[in-house]
Amino acid sequence: TSKSYTSAAAKKIQTFLTSSDEFQPPIASGVSVADLSDIIASRMEEEGLDVLNTISETFKDSKNLVEVDLSDNAMGSKGVSACETVLSNPSLERLSLCNNGLSEYTMNEVAELLTKQDEDGCIAQNLTQIHFFNNMSGPKGCEAFAKIMEKCTKNKLTDIRFSSTRAGPEGSVHIATALNSLAEGGNLKNLVKLDLLDNSFQKEESYKNLANAFKQCPKLKHLNLRDCMLEDEGIKQVCNALASAKLVSLDISGNEITAKGARSVAKLIRNVNPTIEDFKAEENEMTSYGVRSIMNAIDAPELKSLVLNSNECGNIGGQAILESVQQDRIPKLGKIELDINMFQGDVMESLIETFGEKLAEMDDNDDDEDVDEDLEEEESSDDEGEQDNDIDALTGSLQKVSI
Repeated sequence: TSKSYTSAAAKKIQTFLTSSDEFQPPIASGVSVADLSDIIASRMEEEGLDVLNTISETFKDSKNLVEVDLSDNAMGSKGVSACETVLSNPSLERLSLCNNGLSEYTMNEVAELLTKQDEDGCIAQNLTQIHFFNNMSGPKGCEAFAKIMEKCTKNKLTDIRFSSTRAGPEGSVHIATALNSLAEGGNLKNLVKLDLLDNSFQKEESYKNLANAFKQCPKLKHLNLRDCMLEDEGIKQVCNALASAKLVSLDISGNEITAKGARSVAKLIRNVNPTIEDFKAEENEMTSYGVRSIMNAIDAPELKSLVLNSNECGNIGGQAILESVQQDRIPKLGKIELDINMFQGDVMESLIETFGEKLAEMDDNDDDEDVDEDLEEEESSDDEGEQDNDIDALTGSLQKVSI
């Protein structure tokens, strides 16, 4: 990994790993994890393809190859063909193709390899981990990803990453629909990690399918929905669906969440308080009232990292953050980020004094004006949200009472 090989070097590696002169059986036949990432940087196409093919062919007799990482290699259609041996290995369980520049056409080729049927089924049905990140596959590439998901029918998936692939709203519909179909078939019951960064789920069809899928992921612990265009209604659906989740990390940054949507987030936080360790909700529009709703909900004994940068938050929200410390509701917090907000005077000083080195730099805090002055009209709706939280909590308690 992170070594750019010439054709000659690749052939020497192949000779060593496949030789039976000193090792019986050859080393390659027993390899279970092949990190082949970033091995052709700066190579001309012909040599790069030769290197990929040579290294891939090295593992043609491996019956134990469960993990392959081909990330950070420029792979068009020819690159996929060059790596067909490892991509088609019947023992494959974990695959990473990140930052490969995969086009929609190349994604379809990958899908064909992973879903090709033989007497034992296909590669996709045995996958526990599949990672596609920072490719340029677009909406049609999302259709190819959906085809792969369609074949993951043995309830083995624990880790899915499909992010930063230029999906757009159209492509994101395919992603959400595919995940929902898997969940409906009982095939996401073991899912632990899901990274959907930079997809666009603003369509009702998308966020409803996504939410329905989440309801059927009982083991989900790590969820990344950053820059997914969920907005208030989408985040409400998602948060309601995650009511029973035991999340350890959650990122809902960059979703155009306002104070209204923040109340839905607060309800979720109340449910995940016992388990949450890492919570990010930066680059939204929650204002002080939204931040206050969330901070009033936080009582998280395991929370270590809290990121609320760039939320149009002023002193009211800042005071709520300080109160969470005063009331010992975030005892293990080791890092907090609050930059690009609008804290003033004593509140700003108190934040710096209270958190000390735990507080990231606040160079872009804007203390020129009181941003909370214009929030008076929203205060009643915020109070109603707090009442809703109280009612939900009371209802939950009453449901546990036996008469």
